[in-house]
Amino acid sequence: MVLRNGYLQYGAQLLLQLQIMKDSKLIALSAIATAMAVVALIAGAYVPVLEYSALFIASLCSMLPLAKKSVKGAILSFAATSLLAAFTAIAQPAMIIFYVVFFGLHPTVNYIMREKNFNKVLGVLIKAAWFVGAVLLIYFTFGEFLTEGTFLEREEVKKYVLLILTIGGALLFIVYDLLMNRFQKFVDITVARLKF
Repeated sequence: MVLRNGYLQYGAQLLLQLQIMKDSKLIALSAIATAMAVVALIAGAYVPVLEYSALFIASLCSMLPLAKKSVKGAILSFAATSLLAAFTAIAQPAMIIFYVVFFGLHPTVNYIMREKNFNKVLGVLIKAAWFVGAVLLIYFTFGEFLTEGTFLEREEVKKYVLLILTIGGALLFIVYDLLMNRFQKFVDITVARLKF
């Protein structure tokens, strides 16, 4: 009986160590995702050409914990990225708010909808409305972030800007959402190959 108990205790210790190693790898992957997203947002804040692509890249980085099926890791990475970017990328507050309101959470929402077998058409409509809402929020609080240097600055276009942002934002979102789903599959395959 003592021998069996000793084996059980040893087996339990091994399982605990394996779980700790698994958690350590997930924490490391989430930290890498956070660091890469913060670097992308800082680059976007200080290099004007990279504003929009930085949001996309930061959003891609938040897919790393999701590749290991960890919503908790993705949310913690999102929160850490948001806080660190708020302190380091002060030059572009509109970009940080856009990340916090939409781009940082979008991959996680996509993952949850996919795992819960949510209706795809309804899901795209809800996410498109969410994106258009985020675009309009940024437009009304930081109008120059979306319109500076674009045709939206013209006087004849300004009276239709809400219609343009709503319809254009919804159409742009559909393309963006398709791309993000493709990239999530690619990230899943890549992380699986790394045996992380």
